[in-house]
Amino acid sequence: MANRADKVHLERLSYVIYEHPDPNAFLLFADDFGFELAGSSMKDNSEFFLRGYGVDPYLYIGRQAPSGEGKRFIGAGFRARTSEDFDKATKLDGAQVTDLSGMRPGAGKLVTLKDVNGYDMQIVFDQEERPHPARGVSNVTGGNPNSNGAVAKDRLGEGVFNRMGSGPAKIHKLGHFGYMTDNYKGTCDWYTSRFNFVASDVVVKPGEPDHELMSFFHVDLGKEYSDHHCFLVAGHHGSGKGTSVHHSSFEVEDLDTQMMGHKWLEEKGYKLMWGVGRHIMGSQIFDYWWDPSGFIVEHYADGDVVNEDIPTVRSAGTAAAIWGPPMPTKWD
Repeated sequence: MANRADKVHLERLSYVIYEHPDPNAFLLFADDFGFELAGSSMKDNSEFFLRGYGVDPYLYIGRQAPSGEGKRFIGAGFRARTSEDFDKATKLDGAQVTDLSGMRPGAGKLVTLKDVNGYDMQIVFDQEERPHPARGVSNVTGGNPNSNGAVAKDRLGEGVFNRMGSGPAKIHKLGHFGYMTDNYKGTCDWYTSRFNFVASDVVVKPGEPDHELMSFFHVDLGKEYSDHHCFLVAGHHGSGKGTSVHHSSFEVEDLDTQMMGHKWLEEKGYKLMWGVGRHIMGSQIFDYWWDPSGFIVEHYADGDVVNEDIPTVRSAGTAAAIWGPPMPTKWD
């Protein structure tokens, strides 16, 4: 494993935290987007928790924005790899430790840090996980979908015709989130100096190989594979100031599920941001939507995985998509 033993080693990204001016409007969207309601705060109902069908007890924490204030991204939560890693996190500067019993689904314990830009970096451990799904949930009816290629025909006969069920694209897990920032180097340094993040891909300015524009980070699990990126940092393209969340991305089973989810959201009248297409960095099929508060959320399918044997790739001015509609002119 490339990362030093003194770093806090994380196992995976687990959840994101948002505040909404109108949580009820967002919850209607969340149902159409494919989330399941996992519960609300047992103390005062000040938070609600949304889950997928994967092992995490929740993927999304939503809160009512304070009166008179607008939408706000609070931060993200990761799962510590071991109890020793959790203990290391409790000793980082500014760490606040919380017992989550009676507060959140799955209980467990929590360390909250403030990152270099003031966002929450949360680390959880000892959560009660949900059962591991036997297979992904697809909008293709009649069992696992399969494809007939030009030569290999694996779907044979009437009993396995591909038919689609109408409805939301059910979410498996939170895959990644990303920041747009005018503090690119400081943000990358803060996260990589404390945790086992390694860049899978780095995009640099053409002709200036030392001028980094964007980094896609995975959690380094040694020989074990992890998603191509769970966290990305991008510098503002133009005159943008400060640091803000760009989007959070949630995994669905397959292309048909993604397309049926796209159709469902379209018919419900929600606003498409960008999609459907296929990215270059991470290879995933993407579909970005605006939620009712004006945050960007993404469905994705068919993403890459990497381990310590896969070197970091540095590329100049790489396009965002292999195929799909033109990238929106306003991105950040």
